[in-house]
Amino acid sequence: MPPPTKRAEVLEGLRSQIRSGKPIVGAGAGIGLSAKFVEEGGADLIIVYNSGRYRMAGRGSLAGMMPYGDANGIVLDMAGEILNIVTHTPVLAGVCATDPYRHIPSFLRQLQTLGFCGIQNFPTVGLIDGSFRANLEATGMSYDAEVEMIRSAREMNLVTTPYVFDVEQGEKMAKAGADVIVVHLGLTVGGSIGLKEGSAGGAMGLDEGVKLIQEIRDACVKIREDVIVLCHGGPISGLKETQYVLERVKGLHGFYGASSMERLPVETAISENAKAFKALKIQ
Repeated sequence: MPPPTKRAEVLEGLRSQIRSGKPIVGAGAGIGLSAKFVEEGGADLIIVYNSGRYRMAGRGSLAGMMPYGDANGIVLDMAGEILNIVTHTPVLAGVCATDPYRHIPSFLRQLQTLGFCGIQNFPTVGLIDGSFRANLEATGMSYDAEVEMIRSAREMNLVTTPYVFDVEQGEKMAKAGADVIVVHLGLTVGGSIGLKEGSAGGAMGLDEGVKLIQEIRDACVKIREDVIVLCHGGPISGLKETQYVLERVKGLHGFYGASSMERLPVETAISENAKAFKALKIQ
């Protein structure tokens, strides 16, 4: 049985979770094994984007922002592996909206035909700052291009779950018709390739994240009362941190995990398993 692709069906599934008092959980999947077992664990959404491939190859997630490969092409390559193993969980594609070699509306239709129920804006220029970001914006490789992609996807009846990084971006995405606003707090901390606490450009603190998520959530709900709001990244790296945020942000509906869903658990499990085998006794 293929995963659901109809927007109304997917959104009703999410809203039923909210009505029952359960958090919505989205999970990034860089390989079929991850997709198979986050589905078995009950994830509500699975997201396929190029960083997942780099992440599960042992590289930092920001590799997906570098010129190491065709981001949209990688998603197409991953589609067969992941869509063919998922049986009932909606699957979304991460799309680079500023790709100069793809007509984005046509690409969205291609993804829809393959079996993706919707999209997310990744790679996103929202993760870039400073003069480089200013130059990207000035030369047309802008966050607004991602907003327009979400608007186009909404018109095509695709589920839309964009990353936003501040109140202005949240408002733009809500006005464009985004179904799910995902507040992105930056690169996830922890593990062997995550952001290290105290490093240059380190992650914001949990309380700072709580404040930002609340501000963005409140601004988006003023535009559309029915918008779903999730959190992602930065200091929200595990169960304890996610619970902390869920208890403090009024109206937050859940969590999107990528490194916290597939990289961090695998790092620990494989390492501890290897250590256990090495501790066996021989005669």
